[in-house]
Amino acid sequence: MRLIPYMIKSKGIFKRDKFREAILYLIANSPNGAIEGKKKLAKLLYLVDFNFFEEFEKPFTGATYRALPMGPVPQELDVTLSELEGTEVNVEKKEIGLPNALHVYVLRSKGPEFHLSKEEKQVLDKVIQDFGTLSGKVLEDITHSEAPYNAVAPGEQIPYELAFYRGKPSGDLIGG
Repeated sequence: MRLIPYMIKSKGIFKRDKFREAILYLIANSPNGAIEGKKKLAKLLYLVDFNFFEEFEKPFTGATYRALPMGPVPQELDVTLSELEGTEVNVEKKEIGLPNALHVYVLRSKGPEFHLSKEEKQVLDKVIQDFGTLSGKVLEDITHSEAPYNAVAPGEQIPYELAFYRGKPSGDLIGG
């Protein structure tokens, strides 16, 4: 099923500082203090943004997610990671027997002070709790099964409003 374009109204404002903070928080609070793979990071950010929107009806970061072959990816991710690399985040390469090494994202220092609302922290913590130990491939499979990814054509923007069609009970989106 594809949505008719006029039904889609997402025109969020990208909050660069919140996006950066979400990345740093996910890395700092991941089970191993690192996130293994850009695919995994992209899927965790998608889950944070869409869970937050579903629960509070407003964007957390306002990032623009596209339906790419490996699942939803925020188009602002590469630029933001380039800005963070070497200043706040180290990128280590882990050989995994494939042509490309796995990029492992770790904080350079103990971690910044986070300026998150109670609701933002709840959603981030719940995503880490539920998905933090899963691989990028498993997260790809999960996001491929969700309505927002399947409702748009490949390469198209995924509107935040499609979060309401994912079939999760509201209480399952945040901790507490």
